[in-house]
Amino acid sequence: MAVPRVAPSSNTTSISRAHSALLIYTILISTSFPLGRLVALEADPVVVTFLRFAFGTLAFGAVLGFSGGLRWPALRALPRYGFIAFLMAVFFVAMFEALRTVDPLSAGAIFTLLPLMSAAYAYAVFRERLSSHLAVLLFFGAFGALWVLFRGSLDRLLLLDFGAGEGVFLLGCVAFAAHPVAVKRLHGGDPIPHLTFWSLVMGTVMLAVVGMPRILATPWSAISGQVYLAIVYLGVCNTAFTFFLSKTASVVLSPAKVMAYTFLIPGLVALLEGVFRQAWPEPTVYTGIAITVLAMLAMLKVK
Repeated sequence: MAVPRVAPSSNTTSISRAHSALLIYTILISTSFPLGRLVALEADPVVVTFLRFAFGTLAFGAVLGFSGGLRWPALRALPRYGFIAFLMAVFFVAMFEALRTVDPLSAGAIFTLLPLMSAAYAYAVFRERLSSHLAVLLFFGAFGALWVLFRGSLDRLLLLDFGAGEGVFLLGCVAFAAHPVAVKRLHGGDPIPHLTFWSLVMGTVMLAVVGMPRILATPWSAISGQVYLAIVYLGVCNTAFTFFLSKTASVVLSPAKVMAYTFLIPGLVALLEGVFRQAWPEPTVYTGIAITVLAMLAMLKVK
């Protein structure tokens, strides 16, 4: 007797889509660090972040406009969108500032500490406790990230020998780690595209107000064409699209699991740096990269 095929539940489908979105998100985010360094060396971090939000807003607004999904938000929702945008703006400004002195691989390693931070926020806001297996894997992955950051030096690791640039980016990551928790708490049932677009709008407005003196003082003609192209890419792909991808996953998966995908970042950044700049890391660094990848793969199997 043939066994009837059972269609996957909508919940299972949503979870699968969330994981697919996070994989694409992670690949895109990994390109932010090499390109971010290129941009940071030529332009002010606040100005670059403003342009990144502005291009992201235009791109996402165009998509919504053509699809008929663009609508005005309720006034009471603007503070929610503004807070989500604020967290992202702080992160991007800190990233561009740090990349003036920090190499992309080190920045990618710091970014990989986000799962632990996100888990702490999730506990504070939702009282979401980690299972013992998940907690072990988070610490295991964080250790691998620190091993990459300190280039396999046990002495530097034990001393937590951070430079000023690393410290700035670490503070930015503290803000970014709250993002999935904020989205899960504040999305209010809004459609994800709607939430994404108006968060981008609020971020653009805030950065325009705060950064206006710097924007006006920027020698726009002195900035190279490749930097403009990098900013457009970062705005469209790594801001608008990644906003959408991360929000899609954040309302389905736990914040800790959302951020667990960041464990892939050091390996992806090392690959990009090696392929495009022939700047392969020291052999000792690969141990840390392997640890982070194993931690991420194991976390996918944790309930």
